[in-house]
Amino acid sequence: MDSQTAIQEWGQSLGILDDAGLGALSFQDNVLNNPPIPTRAGLYVYLNSMLHNRPSFEDAAVVDFLNARYKDDIPSLVGDLVLASFDALANAMYRNESARPINILRSFLVNKLPVFVQSNYAAMTFEPLAVEHCIRQALLRVDPSAFPSLNSMFDPLGKNSLLSEARQDFLFACALHQLILERSIEEILGDVPMQSLPASGKYHKDELVRQCTANPAKIEEYIGELENMEGNAGEIAGAIIEILHTLCANNDTMTLKNVCNALCRKSTTLDVIMLFTRPDTLLQPLYNILDNWQDHEDQNEYQPVYDEFGSILLFIVIVQHRFKLQRDDLDIESSHSFVCKYLRDGSASKSMDDLTEHENQLLGAWIKGLFVTEGISDELVSMCKPKEFHLLVATLFDQSVKACQANVLAMDTLRGGFEYLLEPFLLPSLIAGLTWFTHCLWEINDESKNIDAVLPALQALLKPPSMSHDSSTIHSAVLSVVAKPLADSLNHVQKQYASRPDINPLLGVLNPYTQDRQGTTALTELSSWSTTPGGGLLAALRHSIQSLILWSATSASSNTMSPPSYTHRQLLDTLRVLGAQAVLHLFVDEVNETTNSDMALDVIAIMILTSSHPSLQSPSIKRQMTLREALQSEFLNVDDLARTDTARASTIVRLHRRVEALAGPKAGPVGDDDGGLMTGVMQSGEGMPAANIDDVLGEAEDQIANAQSFLSGENATLLGLA
Repeated sequence: MDSQTAIQEWGQSLGILDDAGLGALSFQDNVLNNPPIPTRAGLYVYLNSMLHNRPSFEDAAVVDFLNARYKDDIPSLVGDLVLASFDALANAMYRNESARPINILRSFLVNKLPVFVQSNYAAMTFEPLAVEHCIRQALLRVDPSAFPSLNSMFDPLGKNSLLSEARQDFLFACALHQLILERSIEEILGDVPMQSLPASGKYHKDELVRQCTANPAKIEEYIGELENMEGNAGEIAGAIIEILHTLCANNDTMTLKNVCNALCRKSTTLDVIMLFTRPDTLLQPLYNILDNWQDHEDQNEYQPVYDEFGSILLFIVIVQHRFKLQRDDLDIESSHSFVCKYLRDGSASKSMDDLTEHENQLLGAWIKGLFVTEGISDELVSMCKPKEFHLLVATLFDQSVKACQANVLAMDTLRGGFEYLLEPFLLPSLIAGLTWFTHCLWEINDESKNIDAVLPALQALLKPPSMSHDSSTIHSAVLSVVAKPLADSLNHVQKQYASRPDINPLLGVLNPYTQDRQGTTALTELSSWSTTPGGGLLAALRHSIQSLILWSATSASSNTMSPPSYTHRQLLDTLRVLGAQAVLHLFVDEVNETTNSDMALDVIAIMILTSSHPSLQSPSIKRQMTLREALQSEFLNVDDLARTDTARASTIVRLHRRVEALAGPKAGPVGDDDGGLMTGVMQSGEGMPAANIDDVLGEAEDQIANAQSFLSGENATLLGLA
């Protein structure tokens, strides 16, 4: 009897192991790991995933990932991180991405990356100028066609680039943070630089806070500097966040209003701020101040109360909308929070029977103020708290339009009353009001009789004869939130009433606000993926993976190769359509079939990690199994697979080990909490595809998702939060 058989019989006699258990143990132990290869494409995919939708570069998590990937090889870590940042920026340019993602990537390169390296790794490189050497070596590998030298900018025969100053900006930011010597910049560039270190030097957060506390007018000045490519944005962002939190703690709502308005006017600065914080960290004190809103004891005028409350609420909604934040991202602790109620119910009108006596009184007072007495009195706003008003707006709009439709209210009176809502202190209420109009328009059909009331009322709110400068600014901020779904609903109506001349002018007002689609796949791109010969979405994803692996394999000999076209949206959309199990099957096939299996393992492991965060789940689709959960499920059943397909089982073991190693110690294995996540997933059967291609095409264009919401009779929420 051989030793293996003897051990097996002994284990079975003691009830310790059955045949399958011993086989699985032996099989996994016999799967050997090759030394991991940190590919160029792996870090490129990682950065793309963190910056494709909203900046989500959380320092602690990134440090854990990089340390797991590079161990103690700090020079390679720093050099590869710099190179991947330039690769991601070059990719955005080659893909003709819009200005917003390019600016996010530029700001990351110049304002975030030097600070991150200085804070976490500069002290770990023990030799003088070691970081500078890493940066020099990384820049030698940067694609020169994307980042040409300064001389080529003036060469009429050369390829000019919007990003031609990126290297220079990055190097001066590195000098500002003492990663390199300023005198080295000319040598590294190979040109005489066309700029210098900022005249004001390196900013320090505490000093900025002190200046702004002494002179609040400085706050807007520094907000204006957030988008500068000088390396100081991190300190400014930190100061702005601290100032916001201090103002909340001190209940200084007047100054808080001014700061929120300044940020709303320059909403692109929010992209920069989000490079340095989390959404919940930024917004939590603002939720609290709205939930616990207190009027000042010496309050004589109440319109300023509405003004301050509305500005803070508008800022919260703009942040939520701009970054497509869901309930978990916002970290709203209680469903009774005003912000939670507003985002969930603010655009839903109530029937008269569902109103409390107090709400009924308030509704009557607002109808009287808007349409009878022709003015919003202090008495009205003093008896109705801002929270009550904003939750009543949808019902106010509903009842007013119904009154007009029933000829109780003349159209001119309706339009005139709605125009009062264009006063700055009431304008933020149009977020709920115009969203209510969106719902109403989706319900219009050939037999609807309210279109003649709805469209003129909407015109009064979208195209007023005149507005003050302050009103116009707030109006634009409101439209940036509601324009896309409202335009979709108007397009829906136009298909049924093509001859109406009053729809196109409204679409003309909205269209400038519908162009910024960060994080959303263009319909043409999604269509091209789904029609790829040889397998549609899976074939397109396979091609992307193969391009990444080939690039990693060949870039070692040709360092300056351009990165292959890549967007993290492709992986996420494929997952939403086909489900994690189908995508994982493709991943395992690619590792098995490629001649560069170790490189494929690195790239695919990072794809699994970066697509498995719960916040990446679509709000319109039920919870799907993530790729990491699907891999865990396959790993748990690897003993059965090993009997029939040893190569595939071996790949699953190696891939699982690699993913868990890269996940870092804080993440822990999937399924360790609350009795095992995998148990719940497998019992619920949620690993199956949760959408088809039409769902995702609709999500890309929004209107199908909106239409399904209303036509199915579901309760729509203001901004998609359940």
